[in-house]
Amino acid sequence: MNDSLRRTLLSPFFWLAFLAIAALPFVLQSYYLHIVILALIYVALASAWNIVGGIAGQISLAHSLFVGMGAMVASALFLKLGINLWLAALIAAALSALMGAIIAFLDWRFRLGHLSFALVTLAFAEMGEIVVVGWDFLGGASGLFLPRDTGQFLQFQFGGGEGVLWAMLVLAAACILVNVAILGSPLGYYLRSIRDNEQAAQAIGVRLLRNKMLAMMISAVLTSLVGTVYVRYLTFADPYLLVSPVITIEIVLFATVGGLGRAGGPALGALLLVPLGEVLRGKLGGVLPGLHYFIYGLIVILVIRLSPAGLLPLLERAIARLRRKQPSPQIIANPTARP
Repeated sequence: MNDSLRRTLLSPFFWLAFLAIAALPFVLQSYYLHIVILALIYVALASAWNIVGGIAGQISLAHSLFVGMGAMVASALFLKLGINLWLAALIAAALSALMGAIIAFLDWRFRLGHLSFALVTLAFAEMGEIVVVGWDFLGGASGLFLPRDTGQFLQFQFGGGEGVLWAMLVLAAACILVNVAILGSPLGYYLRSIRDNEQAAQAIGVRLLRNKMLAMMISAVLTSLVGTVYVRYLTFADPYLLVSPVITIEIVLFATVGGLGRAGGPALGALLLVPLGEVLRGKLGGVLPGLHYFIYGLIVILVIRLSPAGLLPLLERAIARLRRKQPSPQIIANPTARP
């Protein structure tokens, strides 16, 4: 365990936030509980994507493929072959890791630039959606219906919204902690060097293929597991929702607004934008459809204008300024004392 991870696990703020969110099912109505669950889902997805897109600097648009692996493939294995959903989730995660390794290998083999890599991964995501919609085993265009959640934990059931919130809270916390662990480990230094200057990193001995594959595989596994929990919550594996590249665009948006390359940045972006979008859609969706996307755009413009690195660095600077303005304890105790 590295120092960064140890400090996070020993931080009272981390555990206070964890326990506060865990207590929300006891005080929230079902509508707002649904919003919190969605926020946690995107916290986990954005944090998982941050390993590749933020820390390693590889702008992948293929993460809807990994969400679809966890949702559609795991559901199909469960419904069509009778495989326990826990095991099906692990199989889907392993397939996601394999697909992530293939994508990372293609990036290394053909020396794709950032724009080319983004376009290639987007092509993979589009092909994935076409395959799912056209394959009856995965439900085709009609999707797959999972049985009602009756709380049988051994059958990958969590007992409704409260249980799903706790499951997603644990998974979201795990994704954030994986980011913390990577940032404080040699892998994190290697990935940041690749992000900043790939040729220089290779010149000093950083193994590009190994580190890119590790980053993509870890990100893919986490994303796939989140996809399985997401579809268990929905009880309907909708290919046009869970395999659509639109979900990747939302993930990238939340991570960018929060702060790329930071352990808590993507989580901050998702926690702010997901509830905002859901409330706007619920309150104003019938009056002006698409308003929340317009507001998202305004927020992105403001963030880029005020803090191109995201909201988390902006928040940290604001807190630092407040601390500098506070008088020292000596001045409070003796106002007439000279410095």
